[in-house]
Amino acid sequence: KLYKMLVYRLTLYQVLSALVLASVSVMQEMLINYDDSSNIYGRICIAIGFLVLYTEWMKLLFTMWVTFHLFCFAVLHKNLKKMEVLYVMSSLLVPAVVASVPLATNSY
Repeated sequence: KLYKMLVYRLTLYQVLSALVLASVSVMQEMLINYDDSSNIYGRICIAIGFLVLYTEWMKLLFTMWVTFHLFCFAVLHKNLKKMEVLYVMSSLLVPAVVASVPLATNSY
């Protein structure tokens, strides 16, 4: 029943984002021996590049929110339970915006 506390849920989100990042990194490594002369290779590389950048930023933001929440709780003695929606939504939407910039400019 640890999921009832916000800091544990944030830590769980962080662990899940690390799991997704690890699986995307494995997909990235599988492309090393792929035939790069085919047309689909470029599309797969762009998709995996987007996913890698997205999951790296997602993990970074969840880590930042866990640190911020623990700092506010331990040092400032403020409980920010009502901020969970902001924590989760910003950790899911901001990486999408950041990862879509190279996608829009065809920089992957």
